[in-house]
Amino acid sequence: MSVLPRFRDLAFVLRRWDVGESDQVLTLLTKGRGRIRAAAKGSKKSRRRFGGLLSPFLLLEVDCFETRQREWMRIESCALVRPYPRISEDLDRLVLGMSLVEIVEKVVPEGQEEESFFDLLSWGFEWLDSDEDPRPVLAAFLLQTLARIGVQPQFALCVRCRKKLQPRGLFGFSLPQGGVVCGNCAPTTPVTHRVPVATLSMLHSWLARPLDAACYQKDSPASVREAEDLLTAFLTHHTGKELRSLRVLRRVASDRLRAVRPVTDSGGSLRERMGDPACTCKT
Repeated sequence: MSVLPRFRDLAFVLRRWDVGESDQVLTLLTKGRGRIRAAAKGSKKSRRRFGGLLSPFLLLEVDCFETRQREWMRIESCALVRPYPRISEDLDRLVLGMSLVEIVEKVVPEGQEEESFFDLLSWGFEWLDSDEDPRPVLAAFLLQTLARIGVQPQFALCVRCRKKLQPRGLFGFSLPQGGVVCGNCAPTTPVTHRVPVATLSMLHSWLARPLDAACYQKDSPASVREAEDLLTAFLTHHTGKELRSLRVLRRVASDRLRAVRPVTDSGGSLRERMGDPACTCKT
């Protein structure tokens, strides 16, 4: 009888299902094997082998066997490497953490070795567990995710005429075309969003900086929120994956601040406003 391969790896729990009275099925993001599915038999009853650790927002070392069904692993035991307690203790951080987990689960292919996403999620949890402002983490995470899957948006040049944008005004953004659109090109381009130049400049600067440096910039909450909405829509358009956790995040923000209102276009249509010289390209 052949012995099934066994391995140990660092892992985050992305999703968990209870099966029967004692077992669980999990989706894990591992450092060495990417996103995998695994069964943990007896995990709900065995504190010696699992210790109640098969939960999100914990860095674990898992001891696994491959199974004869190659798409499944079996977890024999796990050990705690690093907890992130502040994420679960604060509602805003918890919802942001849920959003990061959902993004990874939806964009990382199963069984593909992808250490960069493991490192990215680890960075996100570290930031949310720190004393730093948690608000920029989702937009920064989304931006890095898009870069890693090869659909990075264009923020500094018009996607049609390839000219630099003026440093002030309101610009169009085209999800199908993959980036910002100037006023001159808007009539012939499918514009899906309107975005202030401050938000575009913020996102362009983030691309050139390490993640920590980008989040330390202390950008305005309005620009960060606009970036979240834009990048989420971009991810959904280009991958077909909708982020449900963002709706939860918006409800939490609305309940907390009581000041979130939908944007209304009181200044005329997008193309009319983009007729302002401030919304055109540099020549």
